[in-house]
Amino acid sequence: MTQLHNALQQMGLSALDFSEHEHTFLDQFLNISAPLFDKICQHRPDKPCHDLILGLLTKSHQEALDNYQATEPKTAELKAMFSNKVGAEHADKFTELSHDEVTIISTLWFMAQGYTGIDYSYANDHAVEIAEKLNQDASAETRQKKTEQYRERFMKAYYTGIDFARKESNKNNRSANFAEAIKNGLKRLLGNR
Repeated sequence: MTQLHNALQQMGLSALDFSEHEHTFLDQFLNISAPLFDKICQHRPDKPCHDLILGLLTKSHQEALDNYQATEPKTAELKAMFSNKVGAEHADKFTELSHDEVTIISTLWFMAQGYTGIDYSYANDHAVEIAEKLNQDASAETRQKKTEQYRERFMKAYYTGIDFARKESNKNNRSANFAEAIKNGLKRLLGNR
């Protein structure tokens, strides 16, 4: 496992829900991003690993969103064509890669935001904004419901990050308390020398 994958696991990656299809893209993203992350860590050894992941995911998220917005008009045309030719039911099964890319990277990004303590309102505002962008081509009847589903998914990832950060903090506090108890016990035993 790469340093990036290990750090993301510590932040809560294993607790996130991804479909089999999404796991394929996730694995590709992690494999492509791992060497870049290693270089970033080498150049910034003074920064906490999780802050560097947040930076990498922020950059990756913005690139994926820019790509999605650039290709979305053509995708909407294709989807309309499919809808006319094979029916709306089958056209809704059509997904394109940049949509999946935004969804998966954004999910990781929100997890990292939660883990690193980014403010809830900042995260929620971005979750709403991204969810709306991902559903611009949805019919009026389904747009609000789908948007809320994406927002909930992103905020669930955010809370997963918070939960894993809290667990890590508690684990570190227990270790520090245990070390302090041993140190104090040795002082008493040795007569405060």
